[in-house]
Amino acid sequence: MTLDPRTPVIVGAGQINDREFGSEPIDLMVRCTEAALDDTAAGPTLRDRVGAVRVVWGVWPYADPGRLVADRIGRPDAETTITTNGGNQVYDLVNDTAARIAAGELDAAVVCAAESLRTRRADRARGVDTPYLSERDGATPDITFGPSTPLSTSAEEAIGVHHPPRFYAMAESALRHRLGESHDEHLRRIAGLWAAGASVAAANPHAWLRTGPSADEIATPTDRNRPIAAPYPKLMTSNLNVDQGGAVVLCSAEVAEAAGVPRDRWVFPWAGAGAADHWAPTNRWALDESPAMRHTGRAVLDLTGLGIDDCALIDLYSCFPVAVQVAQREFAISPDRDWTITGGLTFAAGPLNCYCILPLTRAVELLRATPGERALLTGNGGYFTKHSAIVLSGEPGGEPFRRAHPQADVDALPSRPTPTAPVRTGRLEAYTVTYDRDLLPERAIMAILDDSGGRHWAESTDRSTMDEFVRVDRCGADVHLDGTAAALA
Repeated sequence: MTLDPRTPVIVGAGQINDREFGSEPIDLMVRCTEAALDDTAAGPTLRDRVGAVRVVWGVWPYADPGRLVADRIGRPDAETTITTNGGNQVYDLVNDTAARIAAGELDAAVVCAAESLRTRRADRARGVDTPYLSERDGATPDITFGPSTPLSTSAEEAIGVHHPPRFYAMAESALRHRLGESHDEHLRRIAGLWAAGASVAAANPHAWLRTGPSADEIATPTDRNRPIAAPYPKLMTSNLNVDQGGAVVLCSAEVAEAAGVPRDRWVFPWAGAGAADHWAPTNRWALDESPAMRHTGRAVLDLTGLGIDDCALIDLYSCFPVAVQVAQREFAISPDRDWTITGGLTFAAGPLNCYCILPLTRAVELLRATPGERALLTGNGGYFTKHSAIVLSGEPGGEPFRRAHPQADVDALPSRPTPTAPVRTGRLEAYTVTYDRDLLPERAIMAILDDSGGRHWAESTDRSTMDEFVRVDRCGADVHLDGTAAALA
């Protein structure tokens, strides 16, 4: 096949796990980028063509991290980008970069991400300080990529729904109710789902945790696997306690050829897509579904002419078990299939927005080994808020790289009204119970639907209510409300 010279290709990938304390995120991004440049097996001419350094937002103080990275890799005049917050941003940024290369706007670019939360937490515990790098006054990136709209409302924040484990645990209770499973049945099933991810991580040389705990170990609360938000113990939540990063190098086929990148290093982005659900959880029709995820999946597969079973490699964003289960339903993926190529955000590790750089670098590795296969990778930002997907292959596609934004299809779907006044009664839609550091139940957080379909957020610290919530399914029960205080009828 004769390639269009502007065909975007991923030619280098690098991932680093820093297991020694003292990691600094810019340094980590630079080392990942140098590893990705080395991975291209190209000469210095490829580095000279890098015209953009594009960084995924992280928990660090830098305003223009791309400039610091660009300076250190010898490309001080490169355009810089920083994304806004969201676990969707790696794939959205890669899709945007591929589209710009295809349009002739860029010859080559670096996309990178890194976090050093493990070092920062250890610093606090030890009373030391690993310094960040200095940045010039008024540092500003050339491009800020992605919407900056707050991901939660004041009402959601007041009740604590904006903490991701709580929102996703509530969505898990709604899914359990939808499936008609008992607490024990559901816990055993999702523990098995997560054990499958742990098994993949055990075989992934880049995963942070490779011990492969069993479903029983994942489901059983202990001092080291403390309950976080029912039904999730720690081993069902994202693992943020890592120093971890990754980078990829993208360029046009023409640049790759001229730089001498061997053809067996090329991986082809075929298509990308992205959309957002109704922005605030308050207005979603159901907490355990994601129309934007469904439309994003359909759009990216339609662009490639593939069915889901044509994608041998799949990595679904896996911040919590409900995220994987909803993705399986929305993408029509059989629950019997592997859902990750890394091990997921618990075991490969989930450093906030940085996670998706890990399956991306892993997919490059796997597709080089089996170039005839296809990979579907998905991202999820916020609270089932923002969604991204990309399809890759070790072989070129039949069409130029294309993107889809099926936002209008999502926006046309029903939403729930924002309540304008308190109500006295409602129906329990979803809930979770949070725990303190002593492993004791702390409070119940609830989503309650009123007679007009509005969603209210409420709480209870009544111990008998909390005990009942972790024993039996009470979704659908009548609830009395007094402001944000709720009690079962």
